[in-house]
Amino acid sequence: MPTGNKTTSKRNLKEPQSISLGTARSTKESANERHQRIYQIIRERISLLQYPPHTVIGEIELADEFSVSRTPIRRVLQRLQYEGLVDIRSGVGTVVTDIDIKTMKEVYDLRMYLTELISELSPRMISSEHISSLEALLSRTKLMYDRPDSEDYGRLCNDLHEILISLIGSAPLREITDNLYYRSARIWITFLPNLVWSDVIHDQEMETAEIIAAMKRNDIRGVVQVRRYYLHTLLTRISDYLRGVSHATASPMKPIAIRLSD
Repeated sequence: MPTGNKTTSKRNLKEPQSISLGTARSTKESANERHQRIYQIIRERISLLQYPPHTVIGEIELADEFSVSRTPIRRVLQRLQYEGLVDIRSGVGTVVTDIDIKTMKEVYDLRMYLTELISELSPRMISSEHISSLEALLSRTKLMYDRPDSEDYGRLCNDLHEILISLIGSAPLREITDNLYYRSARIWITFLPNLVWSDVIHDQEMETAEIIAAMKRNDIRGVVQVRRYYLHTLLTRISDYLRGVSHATASPMKPIAIRLSD
């Protein structure tokens, strides 16, 4: 982790690749649509470690990038602070928060529990668009075995998440699930350099393929069981590493320091 605060600058940062399920964006954005778009872009940058912990996010730079005043940027940053991704400090600015292992484990445990509720609280119908989006995602995954890239992998995970939360009929459950996902997404990206890349991609491939199979059976309960199983697998890999269980490093990706709670 950098020894001092790192300030954002105008960089060639990719915008999130949204998974379209038949909802095209209007050519003219409302204020709420603009807020959501900027929020999702900044949130994804944090989740992909484009803005690593201790980065100072500049309001002026973001206002210039998105061609808006500082007020909508400030509202986005306040929302991200509420979700635990940034900390707004007087005299310093908006700083990306640390990655706390203890907190993240609790978040993963809660995510596994809430996943069970997806099939219980008014799930939405599985459509052919869900399946075709997942099949495209599976094709992208298979291409990654020989291309270690943490950001591309993170986008795969984000896109899978977006498809799955579109199945959640309960608005409160969908919002909580989405927030918890992005609170914990950084931890997995952080640990990638310490794990076997081919194993990571294999897990991603198998999860996506098994979810597709369940969807083709119109089995929402099966989708939930697959998701919960691979969340547990992911948490087990992280726990094994922290206990000192050997994992070979599969790529030269540079790890980022994390904070261990007492």
